[in-house]
Amino acid sequence: MGDERWSTSSEREVPMELRKSPRIGVHSRSFFARAPIDSEGAVVNLSTKGCKIVSDTDVQPGTVLKVWLYLPDHGWPLKVQLAEVRWTWGLAFGLEFLSMLPEDRQRLDRVLQAKQSLLIPADLCR
Repeated sequence: MGDERWSTSSEREVPMELRKSPRIGVHSRSFFARAPIDSEGAVVNLSTKGCKIVSDTDVQPGTVLKVWLYLPDHGWPLKVQLAEVRWTWGLAFGLEFLSMLPEDRQRLDRVLQAKQSLLIPADLCR
């Protein structure tokens, strides 16, 4: 460790294999808010449980935000009512989705299924 850019709520790195669901690479706009934070960023990966955002805004682990994700399936954003910052690394931070409406959850699942169907299994890339 030893890198000052890395921070988690427990101050130690959580191994990637402990993730509850796989993340899929995306590139979408996002907005997030919690007084006094009101900012935007780029979503670079996404799962049913959370996402990674890159932003110039400094956020801290444990911060709870409202998040709007502009996904490629619609012109209007998917709203995550509550998401918690789990880690930060430089300009990036990881969010865990804590609460969203059922219709937004279904939309997220559809987007991820569509993206996942485009992926090529690793064993076919030899």
